[in-house]
Amino acid sequence: MSTSYEIIYFGIHGRAEPIRLLFALAGVSFTDTAVTREEWKGLKGTMPLFQLPVLVERSEAGERRIPQSQAILRHLARSFGLYGNDEDERLRADVLAETCVDVSAALSALVYGPNKDNPEAVAKYWAETWRTGVAKLDALLAAAPSSAAGLFVCSHPTFADVVAFQVLHTHLVHRPTCLDPAPALRRFHDRMAALPQWQAYLASRRKHEAAPS
Repeated sequence: MSTSYEIIYFGIHGRAEPIRLLFALAGVSFTDTAVTREEWKGLKGTMPLFQLPVLVERSEAGERRIPQSQAILRHLARSFGLYGNDEDERLRADVLAETCVDVSAALSALVYGPNKDNPEAVAKYWAETWRTGVAKLDALLAAAPSSAAGLFVCSHPTFADVVAFQVLHTHLVHRPTCLDPAPALRRFHDRMAALPQWQAYLASRRKHEAAPS
């Protein structure tokens, strides 16, 4: 049974970029539908939970629309064999993914919150909040089995490694030196960026919304 996929989101990285990266890692084609803020006003009422991103999955059995980025990632990871090979690996993947959600949310609160232009708040984020996030991610990477060889979960990338890569990438866009104190995380990021499966997508994907123009 053949299945086609469409991601509906805004024309930014945001919550949808790990999903796009997961498709590229799996070598599965998808339609990337970017809606404008004006289009979203008319579209919102037709979307499950009235939010984006939404994965539209079409097959001979019909169509389903899946909301919530983490649910989409886990569904696709199961479908593509990128969740881990056993329960221990799947548990490591889930813990990593949820830690990344927390780290990402903290950055979003700064970048899109009322303190985004407050030098003291920005300095506190990088000195305290980010340092705590780095320590958590560094600890999870250090706790990975030796067979993972520089990845978080196992010998091949999982959906959670994809999520971690994008969180690190986003922070590097905002502050290119932010991984200088965490060389193991930098090596992980660079290893993921060099994946052969990603080269075509990384070369053509849209710039991060926070990247200098």
